[in-house]
Amino acid sequence: MAAYAPLDEADARYASSKSIHYPDDTVLALPETRGTAGLPATPASALLGKPERIPPLSRKQTNLLTAVLRGIPLLDHTRTTSYLKDDEVVRSALRVLPTSASVVEAGEANRMRPRLLTAVIGPEARRTGYLHGLPDQGVGPLLQAVDKAVRTPLVLRVVYGASTQVPLRALSYVLPAVLMATRLSAVGCSTPYLQVILAASLGCRINALAERDVAEETAVLAHSLDRMLAVLTPGRYGIYSTPSGTEDVLAVLHQLVDGLTPAERARVLDRLGGKGGATADEQTLRYAAAHVLVHDRVAVPLALSKGGPAPENATVIDIGSLQERHFYDVRRLFASGPPGGAEPGALVLSRHSVPPYTMARGGDIGLREFLTGRSTENIPVASAARHDLRLLWAELPCHVLGDAPPPSGPGGSCDEHPLWPAGRHRQGGDR
Repeated sequence: MAAYAPLDEADARYASSKSIHYPDDTVLALPETRGTAGLPATPASALLGKPERIPPLSRKQTNLLTAVLRGIPLLDHTRTTSYLKDDEVVRSALRVLPTSASVVEAGEANRMRPRLLTAVIGPEARRTGYLHGLPDQGVGPLLQAVDKAVRTPLVLRVVYGASTQVPLRALSYVLPAVLMATRLSAVGCSTPYLQVILAASLGCRINALAERDVAEETAVLAHSLDRMLAVLTPGRYGIYSTPSGTEDVLAVLHQLVDGLTPAERARVLDRLGGKGGATADEQTLRYAAAHVLVHDRVAVPLALSKGGPAPENATVIDIGSLQERHFYDVRRLFASGPPGGAEPGALVLSRHSVPPYTMARGGDIGLREFLTGRSTENIPVASAARHDLRLLWAELPCHVLGDAPPPSGPGGSCDEHPLWPAGRHRQGGDR
């Protein structure tokens, strides 16, 4: 498995070789405690918004979970990254975990929780899984999701928006979830399911994009994702799309937006500021509300187009780009609005710094032009996009898309392509 240079080198500098042993002698490498000198302190209560109470955990379980959580990067709306410390973990984060109903349930939870949490966001997962950290309000929801995943099926969800030109690196957006699923399976989580949602038709209406262009690009993306996931995670994924007729959904969006107070509207606009392709205030507000409907209220009907159906009554963990931390924050504003509101669930942030389904402004390679065999050697590629492409080359077996030519065009090879690092591609069937 390839290792990726983190966006924030501090994440790597503060890792150490300290180890902790599970009861069955499984060894896990964990980071040392690090302080937050020079960074603004975040009160423990502000991290989760939960009242203080005694955590229903044994000292051993507390120590295990503390060791995994220690040092996790927390990202706020600025470029500042803070890190969890021991007192924050013990006094605040772990208190969201419920008391087990029985001794047997407690034993299974104590056995699996540290393993699942490590597979999702532990230091090795961040180092090799193209993961950066959590939104600054995301510790509690992730702990609750991991606890539920001990007893329920687990769904890893990735959501794509609308685009009139999908880049090649859009295929890399699902790879952190694929790698996470592999780690979860290795620690005993039974077949985690990968759900891909293509919310193109909804995003198209909100941002007033050309419907035909969006539909054509989304069809190419769905076909390519299906080819790729059939190799990387066969039988454990589903690709869903939002319906083309979205009048009822748009009506709910307007209801959500109308339920915001003037102060809340101002906060949403200040936080998002045209992100997501919006060009007007009302578009920004509706785009934020769409995130609420898709992620928190499950109010958007979905149609399965590729793969198999998601398990029922599952626990969901979202994996999203760094930009999703902004939407995660404003989703909390809608929870106190019209009836049916819910706090945002678990979100893990990948290292995708530019929205993966839109072309990077500094230069990018289109998925369609790659598939049709056009040479990409002279196309300028932005630095952030190049990182995503390196992830794609490292994890995607060469020629897995079937009818696609090699990256350098007809007659070329993977090794010859300037964006394909030598020796890091894999032949089909290696995974």
